[in-house]
Amino acid sequence: MHAFAGFAGATRNSRRLLLLFTLVLAVGLTAGHLTTPAGAAETDNRGLFGSQDPTYDGVYRQSYALMGLAAADIAAPPTALQWLLDQQCANGAFIAYRADLDEPCPEPDPQAYTGPDTNSTSLAILALVEHGRLAAAKRGLAWLTRIQLPGGGWGYVEGSPADSVSTSLALEALEAVPGTEPEQRAATRWLARQIAPCGAPDAEKYGVRYQPGSLPDGISSTQALLGLGNAFPVTPTTQRKAAPRVTCTAQGKPDNPTAAVTRWIASTLTANGGSIPDPFTPGQADWNSTALGVVGLAATRTSGRATQLAMQSLEANAADYVFDGTADRPAALGTLLLATISTGADPEDFGGIDLPRRLLATLQK
Repeated sequence: MHAFAGFAGATRNSRRLLLLFTLVLAVGLTAGHLTTPAGAAETDNRGLFGSQDPTYDGVYRQSYALMGLAAADIAAPPTALQWLLDQQCANGAFIAYRADLDEPCPEPDPQAYTGPDTNSTSLAILALVEHGRLAAAKRGLAWLTRIQLPGGGWGYVEGSPADSVSTSLALEALEAVPGTEPEQRAATRWLARQIAPCGAPDAEKYGVRYQPGSLPDGISSTQALLGLGNAFPVTPTTQRKAAPRVTCTAQGKPDNPTAAVTRWIASTLTANGGSIPDPFTPGQADWNSTALGVVGLAATRTSGRATQLAMQSLEANAADYVFDGTADRPAALGTLLLATISTGADPEDFGGIDLPRRLLATLQK
């Protein structure tokens, strides 16, 4: 699941959410070593990218793989698109993985973090739009807009409190289809309220909190920039070298949310030698957030120096990021495709890796 609660003084439920989040948003760092739950029905996974157990990240990794191929202008294998379409619930939403397609999707359970979820649904919408499957994407979008919370945000599942990762992903999906401008504005306002103010300590200033009361973190901030910067679909861009300047209101809040978050990401990358720190493991880099941060910075057309530093670090560490020790991670390959295309790097020779070839080689047949 894709929720995160990396902050001091977290509630018990938020801490549980943090542990669940580590399974998936780190691009399958643990998923390759998971086993299928006892009694789970076998599914025909022809068309699924990756050989790892898809229980916790099937739709997630399929979507990032398909988005990466779309950015590189590579047609998706028909079986890959069909696999994703088959995963859609009757109400238009998606869960992380439907092990038995004959069984309806479960009802939402915010206590167990199960049922149709906003993160899988949002990513699936993006992938489907970019490969021309608009009817299915609009069904997912109708479900998303129906469950938007009064304050403008989204939680992980229906009934969960709003968080910045879920809200950012939903905003990214809404931006892909015209006609949802009021919902987009409400989501943008909610995200703006999660940005650390101008008077915060330097390491926190302009970063995005997962929820009110938490500390800013790289996962929340990079996803927020993708939404605030309208980063999808990814296309090659040119960037100014400097990060944007940020001015503050009389209330001590940044007057341009996108510029503020851009500056936090650029400053974090620069301060850490081209990577965003892993919030779960002090002293280690989070290459997933680093790659997504690059995509967000490229979308703003600023922060070229920080972007270049991050791309150098990603290239030097691409092999470890892509390979989990047993098999290639399709979501990592797809995310690197997004980063290379957005910055004009060579996707067929990034850190010695031919990203499209390696990704297509993970397809189950």
